[in-house]
Amino acid sequence: MYDIFIGDVGVDAFFVLSSLLLTMIFMKKSIKLLVEGTSYRKWAYTLADYFSKRFFRVYPLFALLLIALWLMPFEYKHQFYKVNKPGDFNLFLTLIFYPEHQRILMWTLPLEISCYFVLSALVLSVLKTGRFWWMVFIPLYVWVVHEGLYTTRDNYYRQPLTKHLPTFIAGSMAAVIFVRLEAWMKTTGFKFRTLHTVALRVVEAVLVAAYLSVVFRGLFFNWLDASLPPATHYTMPFTSVKLSLLIVIEMVHPSMVSLIFEWIVLRYLGKISFSVNLLHVFVVYIQPIEEQVNDYDRTISEFGLMILLATVRGMRMS
Repeated sequence: MYDIFIGDVGVDAFFVLSSLLLTMIFMKKSIKLLVEGTSYRKWAYTLADYFSKRFFRVYPLFALLLIALWLMPFEYKHQFYKVNKPGDFNLFLTLIFYPEHQRILMWTLPLEISCYFVLSALVLSVLKTGRFWWMVFIPLYVWVVHEGLYTTRDNYYRQPLTKHLPTFIAGSMAAVIFVRLEAWMKTTGFKFRTLHTVALRVVEAVLVAAYLSVVFRGLFFNWLDASLPPATHYTMPFTSVKLSLLIVIEMVHPSMVSLIFEWIVLRYLGKISFSVNLLHVFVVYIQPIEEQVNDYDRTISEFGLMILLATVRGMRMS
């Protein structure tokens, strides 16, 4: 499991889901405001409400964790936050998202907040172009695919926003596709027939096969004699477009895949995912875990303890 960087695949999935859901909510609200002919003042209020709700939902835990780290002795800062010198940890600069001070578990939140501004601009561009929304959409989608195929992401938290922007854009564009499809289906009264369903399931099966093959660096690549070259260094796979399209298909015409992911255990893991993201270093970097030789023992220990820690945090915050 340690040669496929499954954690990074999960982080990308988190980014895709986050951008998809937020874009969909914001787009539907924006369409309603456009229909009502809302004033600029109300638009400003809506944007402020959109950003503030998301910000204050996640920032308190981020700030609390930073303060706890700041109060810890240097040896714990080095152990959990990988600080090399006492002066390297600056509480204020980390709290205000200064780029050079976002390490290990702290880099995702500033990245997400930066992307929210981009996603809102994308939604407004799509809506303002009206029937010609595809003129914005298609070139952007080509860019996302090109960046995913030809850009190497080999160090998550030391890379600029532009390296991860295609991941967020893929989720956001999936939301645009869904909203447009949903509106078209309601307007035309479209119903899925057997042929439509079969064609959609074939596309979905291909996407699932491609997604799993890329994540595990094998499977259908090996079975079809198109093996990938061995990984020579740490890189993050390009999965965002495949995952986002799978989500759209399941939202438009649900199948067994949706039923699997609606399993209460997976829904709970999704609920605590942000806490796991911020708190996992307090499990992964403790000595009893690091000293375990067997990979499976270490993986199961990490998984169980991270869920327990995130659950306790959720109970405390609720």
